[in-house]
Amino acid sequence: MYWIVVLSSAGRAVPAMSTNDTIELEKIPGIGPKRAKALRVAGYETLDDLEAATEDDLRDVAMFDDILARDIKATVSPDDERVAVKQPNAVTPDDWRVTKRQLTHIRTLADDAPLELDAETALDLRDRLEFAVDPDLLDFRRVCGRVVTYDADTDEYHPVPNATVHVEDTDCSFLSQFPSDLGLGWFYPYDCTRETIATTTTDECGEFCVYVPTWDIDRVLSFREERLCLPEIAKPRLRDVLERPEVFPDPVRPPDLRPRPRPDPLPDRLFDPGVLERTTELLGDAAVRRLGAGTEGGSFGDPRPDLGIDLDRPAFPDPPEPPTPEGFRRPEPDERVELLGEELPVDREVLGAIDPDRFVGPFLACTDVTLPEWRTIVDVPDITFRVTQDVDGDGTEETIYSEGYFDVRWDEAGSVDVDLVADDEANSIPTCDGLTPENVECDGPSIDSVGLMPTRAPIYDDETGYARRINRPKPSGSTSSRPDGTAPFSGTLQLHGCHRFEEAEYYRVLYSYEGGPEQPFTGHEWHAPAIGRDPVHVQPTGSDGWYPILDIPYLESYYGESLGDNPLLFPYWLLNWNTRGYRNGTYEVRLQLGDANGDPLSTASARYAIEVDNRAPNLDISRLAWGKLSDPVEKWDNDITESCPQIRRPAGENIGIKVTFRAWGEHFRSVQAKMNGCNRNPTLYRPSSGGSSQYSYWHETVGDRNHRKTVAFEVPSGYQQGAYRLRLRAVSRAFNPAGGNSGPSTNWEYDNGRIDTWFTRSISITNQ
Repeated sequence: MYWIVVLSSAGRAVPAMSTNDTIELEKIPGIGPKRAKALRVAGYETLDDLEAATEDDLRDVAMFDDILARDIKATVSPDDERVAVKQPNAVTPDDWRVTKRQLTHIRTLADDAPLELDAETALDLRDRLEFAVDPDLLDFRRVCGRVVTYDADTDEYHPVPNATVHVEDTDCSFLSQFPSDLGLGWFYPYDCTRETIATTTTDECGEFCVYVPTWDIDRVLSFREERLCLPEIAKPRLRDVLERPEVFPDPVRPPDLRPRPRPDPLPDRLFDPGVLERTTELLGDAAVRRLGAGTEGGSFGDPRPDLGIDLDRPAFPDPPEPPTPEGFRRPEPDERVELLGEELPVDREVLGAIDPDRFVGPFLACTDVTLPEWRTIVDVPDITFRVTQDVDGDGTEETIYSEGYFDVRWDEAGSVDVDLVADDEANSIPTCDGLTPENVECDGPSIDSVGLMPTRAPIYDDETGYARRINRPKPSGSTSSRPDGTAPFSGTLQLHGCHRFEEAEYYRVLYSYEGGPEQPFTGHEWHAPAIGRDPVHVQPTGSDGWYPILDIPYLESYYGESLGDNPLLFPYWLLNWNTRGYRNGTYEVRLQLGDANGDPLSTASARYAIEVDNRAPNLDISRLAWGKLSDPVEKWDNDITESCPQIRRPAGENIGIKVTFRAWGEHFRSVQAKMNGCNRNPTLYRPSSGGSSQYSYWHETVGDRNHRKTVAFEVPSGYQQGAYRLRLRAVSRAFNPAGGNSGPSTNWEYDNGRIDTWFTRSISITNQ
């Protein structure tokens, strides 16, 4: 496959595609994975199929409207006079408006620039400087991102669709604060000037892309590289924290002017004594537990398949405030200057110019430069993002994300992605995965899926409410054959089904708990994504749980305009059920339809059982002891009971540490035990493991809910003195079918450890 850039008469760059090789539909601008799936369902498998289709043909495909059908035809048309199209939700080179500050920088790059250098767009500028500037600087780099909100209670990100992303040329001065004992720092911006370069909107999944001129990236990097430490300042990711010397000590190496991504830190090292505590201080317990969770397909502590995704999450989605001296937060500048003007080594004008409640960070402090706690940095250029959205429906967009300084890592090679975490007030959607129209055939009222999981056998058991192929038992001695399991549901569940029938205007979902009386779900509301429009606020009409059916007449009234097609991405979404607010156990749910008066119709769906369990397994340690390896394990009677235990290892003696534990729960799945420390992984001594460094047990039958065991680890005399850590992890069978983690896989056959319990104990080993 190859791409050709064709210039239309308007001078825009338009992607053309060769038909010599098969091209993935997902790669065609404007389509993406969901629309590609809809095309294949409609019979369009290749680029040739799209070229042969008419616009009318494409309009009949699910999730395609008039505009998208026209744009796709223009993109794949073999006609050299094709109409240039803009990729949906992207800022292209002909959208990028060149500012005066950018022109000033370009003049420093061009040896033979036109005397009257002027341009309206980046594409115009490239044409004018084709032979005056290094060709590499005339390229464009794609920066893609997403706008999300963060839910601290669930540690989840939720997409913000149809928000306006403003790309800005920013020049700002900063007062920096890097307290010496934290390893973190904050910036207080002042004297900022901004100029909008371009705008775009996030798509129905909160995503957007920007094509940034390389010469503008050079402008930002050149300024930073001339100043100590500034090139290292960026909104930190989890992986950045784990590369800190105070967390993971590494050999000293010279600073890299343009840092390159390093291999993912090994999760095992997270549990080295001291590292765990320091990482938890910086990131919080939830982040550390998520990063350290093992993969069921490999050894406990091995990198999980989605570890890279976790490592690239923002380190501080809910940023902490900086510690400030008394009086610093005074709103009146004169009071601030009077109180602190003599105390802080900061220019009095700067102290008066900042807004103490407006700060950016935290950032990680440089490790190879001694930073003063307070410092002023003047006129720092950047390309920043600001996001607005009509949050309250009054027709005016409010700012939901700003202060986007140092968001983008311009010095990293490869693709550049950025997460913009918006204010809690932003209208976000729970998920961008669900049941799309091409997957639904409606003969009557029904609940067709829980999340992405179909409510049909053999994947799901509608009598017991369990998923049958996730976290299945592993019978003893069996290497391949695994019987059906009993995996309960957890977290927030999206129920999808058939409710769009001519006589119905309302619907509700009823439930009974453990065979009790039936009642409607009440109080649940959410935002549903719509293609090319604001998300729809779905809420019940009253206390009896009735929801309006979001058909075209309803949506025309909601949006105040005529609609040709239903724009909902998931038009069969019935309920967004956060099960964390409900008791664990078995629920029977069914769909009921209502007429225009909210009176129930005679038709209703069948009942579907859903087993819910958000509980973590229990984990109990009954004994921890050590002894000489030359003695039988049963005689290791040096109990470890102190809160800060220390083992005095006899000189030249191999020793062992044993732990007796029990893991149990209604839906207990597995338990693992492991030791590590001083860059060592002590070998499992009892039971015999053939050199393995971990013990693991997986439930063997669906009724296997309890496991008690004594395991021992060998610490040879040659192992370094220092701190070692014993850790155990018990995991539930529960899962969530919304599409995250490792599922859904083929036929929903996968293992996932969503809910777990940890036990860790640090032990100091010194030689006598």
